[in-house]
Amino acid sequence: MKVDDLVILVGGRGSRIGKITINTPKPLIKINKKPFLDQLIANKLKYEFKRIFLLCSFKKDLFFKKYHNKKIHKSKIICIDEGSRKDTGGALYLLRNTLKKKFVLINGDTFFDIDMNELFKQNLKKKIACIALTKINKKQRKIKIKNLNLNKKKEVYFSKSKTNIINGGIYLFDRRIFKFIKNRPQSLENDIFTKLIEKNQVKGLLSKRNFIDIGSYKKLDYLKKNPSYIQNKAFFLDRDGVINKENGYVLKYSQFFFLSGVKEAIRYINNKNYLVIILTNQSAIGQGFLTELKLNKIHQKMMKELFNNTQSKINDIYFAPYFKKSKFQKYRKNSEDRKPDIGMFKKALEKWNIDIKKSFFIGDKKTDYLASKKAHIKFLYRDKGSFYKQVRKLI
Repeated sequence: MKVDDLVILVGGRGSRIGKITINTPKPLIKINKKPFLDQLIANKLKYEFKRIFLLCSFKKDLFFKKYHNKKIHKSKIICIDEGSRKDTGGALYLLRNTLKKKFVLINGDTFFDIDMNELFKQNLKKKIACIALTKINKKQRKIKIKNLNLNKKKEVYFSKSKTNIINGGIYLFDRRIFKFIKNRPQSLENDIFTKLIEKNQVKGLLSKRNFIDIGSYKKLDYLKKNPSYIQNKAFFLDRDGVINKENGYVLKYSQFFFLSGVKEAIRYINNKNYLVIILTNQSAIGQGFLTELKLNKIHQKMMKELFNNTQSKINDIYFAPYFKKSKFQKYRKNSEDRKPDIGMFKKALEKWNIDIKKSFFIGDKKTDYLASKKAHIKFLYRDKGSFYKQVRKLI
């Protein structure tokens, strides 16, 4: 079951790194010249939340100015002023009449790259929450909700002895959680979750994916030196000749035929935690043979067939409709998007926060190869055989 709403807690002051957060809230600290929150959101865009709520308090004006009512990919960001700070629990009170179904809550100063689809699958009919868990070194301190463990039913309980399993700062909630939320300062971890765990109301999802919080100088320094730790990695794919059989312009979906191994390859890429992004030149639009609306319908049907057949997913599609002799002026512009130029690459890299060094581009034409050189990304020509076998050799 898909979850529509994501809530991010961004109201904290960051007292442990007070020299930095006097004027800059923790989520807005820059890592590799980008605010941490931008990169956190980019990591969650692939789950296509309809709404992303930012619960703001400290330096709230900075969040409202940068994010409020902004649309990114398929998500609308909405900032909520919690007024005087109500801690991680009380801040949720303002959404009690807004969130009608299950929702996900995450900390705005923590990165945990779990597979949210696994979280969405959790059945909360008899539980109120599912918490994402991770393992750390037992010597680490200042961890909220520690010494946790899981029983055979994947229920969370407090261990009498020390464990290395801790709260990862990502929660799936049934809206019944609002029975426990008060309009006053409350700690989600200490005041609410402790009681829910003791009442056997919390499930757990243990993940080995990348985890880090930026609440200490040591962790923050590590992240600044290793920004790729929180970046996405991607497979960029040309469309015609790579995904579908190339036989002139595809003007309707009945002319679209998947090539061997494509559906399985995309599913495999998804499972390996890579984004799948299509970059395609579509001068047929500029020439008047095809409209953007019809192209989008072709892509919608393509993605529907992919998902129905193999549960595989394409995360984003960029197309360049440029044609220098187009009778439509708008299609004589933006030539920098058309491969071998790299305008489409630049848009994707900025939006999705992608680590070029860990990514690939697969195409079938010299223009694809030249674009990859300009973008400094590893390029491979499409094999004539099974695409699945080609991708398996790479990752």
